[in-house]
Amino acid sequence: MRAGGPDVIAVETETIAALQADEALVRVEAAGLNHVETLTRSGRYSVAFPFPYAVGIEGAGTVVAVGSAVTIPIAARVCWTAVFGSCATHVVARGALLAPVPDDVTLEDAATLAHGAVTAEGLARHCPLAPGDFAVVWGAAGAVGRLLVSRLADRGIKVIGIASGDRTHAVRAVGAVHAIDRTGEDIRASVLEATAGRKAAAVFDPIGAATYDTNIGLLAPRGCLVNYGQLSGDLPRLDLARLMDAGSLFVTKYGPRAGVVAIGELGPIIASALLRARTLPLSAGIAARFPLDSVVQAFRTMEAGARGKVLVLPDASTN
Repeated sequence: MRAGGPDVIAVETETIAALQADEALVRVEAAGLNHVETLTRSGRYSVAFPFPYAVGIEGAGTVVAVGSAVTIPIAARVCWTAVFGSCATHVVARGALLAPVPDDVTLEDAATLAHGAVTAEGLARHCPLAPGDFAVVWGAAGAVGRLLVSRLADRGIKVIGIASGDRTHAVRAVGAVHAIDRTGEDIRASVLEATAGRKAAAVFDPIGAATYDTNIGLLAPRGCLVNYGQLSGDLPRLDLARLMDAGSLFVTKYGPRAGVVAIGELGPIIASALLRARTLPLSAGIAARFPLDSVVQAFRTMEAGARGKVLVLPDASTN
């Protein structure tokens, strides 16, 4: 694979390497696709990997073999993120990265939650917020958004979630104190009303340039804009004088180099989210399912703005 669009992805056959002591071999039942993979594949993202590399980082499946130091039993149902090559029939992963999937959670649902749970936890830790603070979450009904709203609400943060149409119901259900329908409401006026004119201590945004000007107007003095995606394309250039005039605001882009989530925490974070998903609508749902040999079309569907998670099912028929 080289840098480019979905068309650069190819399905190939490889021999599975012998397991190291801390590794497990998992039969992949479902792989979840994520927008960060599109950014990385473009070759222009700040987080870069040498080409070619194995596609997919998130999935769920069944353990079929383990190394000598792994205590996970054979046939255990598990899910994960941060494991390259997850769009495959089998994947080799460090046992510490695997989270157990409860019996009443399907493997497909688990594959919609793992990456979002870790991202949401990192975002929730990224800037200092105190109980009672207001935080705005864009894309609050999406794969990361629901988990972030829930995690912030757990900490006593008053979350204002932005979504579209009837998806605002899910935003309230996972813990938001207020939900804004971006298709029909004035977002700035709604935030001012919800905060009694105080504005927000933080805004979490996966969109980028298209929402930047609006976000500046949503923040209280010394508030923090946390970008974690580029759904609208390139990021805006910052004008420091403007940030001063708006109240000496902070602007940051969240990513794995922030160092707020340790590798050893990934499994427990995912496991916690799966338990919460038993009583809360934390999954954004499944937008489409594709067999492995249609992985190019799967990425095209995600990148076209699918509402919900796009899954690759390695055992699915092409028919």
